[in-house]
Amino acid sequence: MDEPSLRSLLLAPRSTGQGTGAHAGARQVRQCNSSHSDRPLLSAIVQTFRDGTNARQIVRRLRSAAGDEALEVLVNDDSRSEAAAWLAVLTGPNDFLVSSPNVHEIRAYNRLARMARGEYLLLLQGDHCLPQGREWLQTGLGLFATFPRLALLGGQMGFDEVPLRKRAERVSWGVPPCRPIPTRVPRNGMAHRDAVGTGFMFVAGVNIGPLLVRRSAFLLAGGFDEGFSCAGEPGIQLDTDLSLRLWQAGHQVGLYTSAVSNGVGGRKTRKNAEQKRLRRINDAINGARCARQLRRHDAAAVTAANAELEAAPDADSLRSDELRVRGHRPPGTCGEE
Repeated sequence: MDEPSLRSLLLAPRSTGQGTGAHAGARQVRQCNSSHSDRPLLSAIVQTFRDGTNARQIVRRLRSAAGDEALEVLVNDDSRSEAAAWLAVLTGPNDFLVSSPNVHEIRAYNRLARMARGEYLLLLQGDHCLPQGREWLQTGLGLFATFPRLALLGGQMGFDEVPLRKRAERVSWGVPPCRPIPTRVPRNGMAHRDAVGTGFMFVAGVNIGPLLVRRSAFLLAGGFDEGFSCAGEPGIQLDTDLSLRLWQAGHQVGLYTSAVSNGVGGRKTRKNAEQKRLRRINDAINGARCARQLRRHDAAAVTAANAELEAAPDADSLRSDELRVRGHRPPGTCGEE
């Protein structure tokens, strides 16, 4: 299928809510009583592996941030062991649970992105600690409204070099110990009200968790490249690859401070000796591939986009203020309230 046909399929209305009357020329309007939404604004996709104890925190704070009518939640239980914990909180009319045989993140996100109905996808992991309140999410959506070409927004780390395992934080902007974001959205009346003054920059690539992405751009790009790992293995650099492909397609990639933290319950992949070995292997193979992509990347496009922003007078203070105001909590103290 060519791109115009696929775009038409993605964006066409799935339902008008109307039916044809029994007599010629008559029209009857179908009244739907279900609170299910065929067109939510946001589809939150959670990839989880034995994170059931964190289910209530994630789902409740998603509802607090987005509201039931604008939100659908899709969870992939990749361990096939904690369905009960997730079903106990996935009680809304737009909540879905998929049980998978340890396919890992690339294939889980791709599958659930094709199920999703939202205009935007929010890609999360089961060990995330979400901020309380609405600002972190509303700011992210406001950035999409401000920058029409923005397709992918990272909330943790961004970079202009391939973030290989041993140097990722040294070459990145974002959360500590990375460098603070040096620019912000101008206060010139052109920005969406939820994005004005936000610490933000365009970057070649962003780190997964959390990621906000336009669903149409994600699907048209083919999603994450499933050649970056075997099923059941960590797909290191999947986010770098997607970022560079989106720039190549004419989109933009950006970074802001979401105040989402990760590691609730511990970092399982990094504690498992076999998974750590596979991470190292895939980091080397996929990192080399991304390095070749980066040589073809139009760095001037990133520079030109950043020239439209304004310098943050005190980037460290801005980052600290945004983490505080948006309700950042370390994973060890995430808690229910």
